[in-house]
Amino acid sequence: MSRWIQLINLSGIYTSPPFSIPIEADGVISKVSWDADTPEGSSIVVQTRYTTDGYNWSEWRNCTNNGQIPEVNEDMSLYNLQLVFRVLFNSSSYDTSPKFKNIAFDFEPVIVFNNDGDKICNPEIWITKVENGDFSIVNLSHNNDEFKFASLVNNETVYVNNETQDIQTSLAVTYRYKDFNDNYLSFPIGKNVLKINGKADIKFRYQFKFA
Repeated sequence: MSRWIQLINLSGIYTSPPFSIPIEADGVISKVSWDADTPEGSSIVVQTRYTTDGYNWSEWRNCTNNGQIPEVNEDMSLYNLQLVFRVLFNSSSYDTSPKFKNIAFDFEPVIVFNNDGDKICNPEIWITKVENGDFSIVNLSHNNDEFKFASLVNNETVYVNNETQDIQTSLAVTYRYKDFNDNYLSFPIGKNVLKINGKADIKFRYQFKFA
């Protein structure tokens, strides 16, 4: 039946050329969304697949509008990632015709911190700010818990020992306690998906704790 429908032009496929993702990250929060008209008796299916070496491609996976791009998540490295999407059109009659208008892909880099210990981890962190402005780390895995500094200065380095609650800055005669939201980093056992707000180079030092 599907072959016969194709012969009488009641179904079709559009396949995009491969395109690179302009992000390098250890993982991302991804989203795909599109705008289409599907009158009664017609349908549109959007699918994606990916490669990380330019040769070996994943299987086609069905997408959900405004949902995550299949298999592209916080556990997937985005170095050299390429995507392809295709749109499957179907109609039961010449009187109904689906229309595909546009599609958008969104990517937000994240850091995944796996606490492999038996207790909460309170790491040391060095934050070297890039451009003036605020900086924060939001733990998406644990109630969007936020660690935040306001009004940091370009090239300033802030050191925080989250265990002892000590804060130091590379700026002379400056104290950053007043610019901190007083919510020190605390990583529960297991996976912690961290969203970074603000431009900065960051470095962690930590030791897992065991019972």
